[in-house]
Amino acid sequence: MARRLVLSIAGYDVLTACSGDAALEMLGSHPVELVITDHFLPGFPGAEIMVAMKQTKPEVPVVLLTSTPVLPPGAELADMVLIKGIPPPEFLAAIAKLVEQQGSAGIDPQSDGGSR
Repeated sequence: MARRLVLSIAGYDVLTACSGDAALEMLGSHPVELVITDHFLPGFPGAEIMVAMKQTKPEVPVVLLTSTPVLPPGAELADMVLIKGIPPPEFLAAIAKLVEQQGSAGIDPQSDGGSR
């Protein structure tokens, strides 16, 4: 919940899913620039949800949140791995960098370049 608030205050539109199935449904039915997922999302272990998301929308970067400094199995599928508890300024900087990289790659030619 805190990450959602931090992202919202920073100007990002945030969609929240409580399960892997809900996340996949949301990913398929909404324009999404970035996915942030927990490794232990109900219904899917982290690696499985990342595989399913990359099959649905391979162009969308996926950030994996984990509570352990030891990377969980499947972490290599993520575009970025962040440890839970990362300070908000560092969290926002990492997210902004990934969103910027996605935009500079020309992934979404319809984007106005300024929306988040």
